Amino acid sequence: MDWPRLIETPRLQLRDMRAGDAQDVFDAYASDPEVLRYLGWRQHESVEDTRQRISYDIHRWMKGSAWVWGLSLKAPHPQAGRVFGQIELAPMSFPSDEAHHLRLGYLMSSRYWGQGLMAEAVRAVLAVAFAHAHVWRVDALCDVDNVYSMAMLARIGMPCEGRLRRALSHPNVSHQPRDAWVHALSRDDWLTRLQQAGPATSAALACADQSR
Repeated sequence: MDWPRLIETPRLQLRDMRAGDAQDVFDAYASDPEVLRYLGWRQHESVEDTRQRISYDIHRWMKGSAWVWGLSLKAPHPQAGRVFGQIELAPMSFPSDEAHHLRLGYLMSSRYWGQGLMAEAVRAVLAVAFAHAHVWRVDALCDVDNVYSMAMLARIGMPCEGRLRRALSHPNVSHQPRDAWVHALSRDDWLTRLQQAGPATSAALACADQSR
């Protein structure tokens, strides 16, 4: 699949992660245990930890095992260009360019919670995902105690399909695997939504391809 390295929304730029983002990522969320509470990786102790994580995400993009975008605010915001969150899609089968099922993941600095920014980013990534003819399903697994994430997914139209027992490893909560709610959106529902919204919806998202 040919994924854009830059996606723009009214307030955000979503772009591929780069080594130079390490300090911003460490300061914004990688060192914050509150943000990482429902994630599968532990708090970073140094910028070098974050640099290694970014290198891992860059290689995942190159291999097609995941596509990770860093979130930054657009000018004229005083923090424009500085990464404060990330969002990813991972194929659930291989080869990845034929995968019909993608899994969504995301996190964001607590400084920006409650402003609708992650909902804006998720909508944009869903639009990019379903622009690929092979994609028929995008879902997200949400810890059963992560009520704010569940509410956001429901609000943007990814309803809960059910509960998976012991599906997630969240070491910042428990050493035992955690239950998860599955929130999902199918291509059928996405196309129905576009038809109901009209042509302006598809014109609202601008995306551009940039080389690294």
